[in-house]
Amino acid sequence: MPPTLSNSPSPPDARAVCDAYGLGRPTWPPQVAARGVLGRIWRFETTSGIWAVKELLHFDAGSVQATAAADVAFQEAALAAGVPMPRPIVARSGHVLTDVGSAEEPRLVRVYTWVDLAGRDIRPDLDAVAGILGRLHGLGRREDRPPLAWFTTPPPIERWPELVAQVGAAAPPWQRAFDALVPAVVEAVAHTTPARFGPMMTCHLDYNPENVLVDVGGRAVVVDWENSGPGSAEQELASVVAEFVADPSETPAFLASYERAGGPARLLDRSSFAMTSIVQANLVESYARWAIDRSTPDEDRAIAVHFIQDIAANVFTIARIDAWLEAAGLPLSVGGRSVGS
Repeated sequence: MPPTLSNSPSPPDARAVCDAYGLGRPTWPPQVAARGVLGRIWRFETTSGIWAVKELLHFDAGSVQATAAADVAFQEAALAAGVPMPRPIVARSGHVLTDVGSAEEPRLVRVYTWVDLAGRDIRPDLDAVAGILGRLHGLGRREDRPPLAWFTTPPPIERWPELVAQVGAAAPPWQRAFDALVPAVVEAVAHTTPARFGPMMTCHLDYNPENVLVDVGGRAVVVDWENSGPGSAEQELASVVAEFVADPSETPAFLASYERAGGPARLLDRSSFAMTSIVQANLVESYARWAIDRSTPDEDRAIAVHFIQDIAANVFTIARIDAWLEAAGLPLSVGGRSVGS
């Protein structure tokens, strides 16, 4: 779980948010419900109900505005397919995002229906996790856009020694964990690439235990759709196996649940886990740079350190990737050539 964060940040203008999205009048001061890497969730109580208002942090206004309509279209298709999730609310202006701040301090928000969660530490049933992913991929929403480099391109290998040295010079408490983590991350990338990333379809691209939660009724619900976009169903399936299947012996049942739900992708070999390894490497590099940068706000640094330690404790090593493949009866090869670990 992420570190416990204070409720001290000032909320976005409640009346401005309610007016923009037609939520009625505020009946209670907004409260912080959750904080992610790139956003903060506020709980808004109004005369029309309870709403989740997501305030975007560290955003490029042009980029997020351009992709918001596409991610809402994907969410609406997922809702129509029966995927359990909050419903996105579009502003009266027709836009997904609204700036309720000022020219000096923009406050970009978007709104969802509220979901009462059983608790962020409660894990969803694996069959439900696989089935929902199968339904999402079964939508088969073809993409003409190329995938983002974040999902296809790892940090250049020559950058790692420099980063290790920078972390060493900073001497943080997590240095030893980081020093042990880097070789495992680099090895995983080396043994899972080159990779296949086509054909492209719209994928969630952040389908992990932070975003597949359990509501008070015991139902798995999927949140945090802002990263959705062009991706490979095969690569996303592998990443979800890595995120959720702690016991490799459960891999065949997980893949069977995905297939029964209409999931079209199939794991093939180590290269199916290329995106898993690449994203892991990009996350480790980004979090480490955030954590040692003294200009990073304390709240952001705490989140970065948490995730470095979390990845170090649960790193997707090549040995773990091989265990998932072997449990599913699949070969250890990349691009048709045998490789050793």
